[in-house]
Amino acid sequence: MSPETFVILALATYRLSLLISKEPGPFDILGKFRTWAGVEYDQYSHPQATGQLSEAIMCPYCLSVWIGICVTLVMVAAQYLNLLPLVTYALLPFALSGLAVAFFKWFGV
Repeated sequence: MSPETFVILALATYRLSLLISKEPGPFDILGKFRTWAGVEYDQYSHPQATGQLSEAIMCPYCLSVWIGICVTLVMVAAQYLNLLPLVTYALLPFALSGLAVAFFKWFGV
């Protein structure tokens, strides 16, 4: 694996982890997914876990491990099926977004 591909995968994993654990997504689809997984909200809209699945989804650090495993399995399958460039390009928007989010956090914009 090239260093460029590794960076793309790392940034895509970062972005997907934040997206699933913290953001509502289009039409609140990810918020509904978190509610389905057992995340409840208190009167101040603070999320609270009700089980192991909801705990794992709410923690971007924990979730990044599982997202990383999924991304790795997809890349292994893509390499086996000779679709590696296609999958890498499919993950590129998430990597670019992950880099932009990291810049926003680092520079406080």
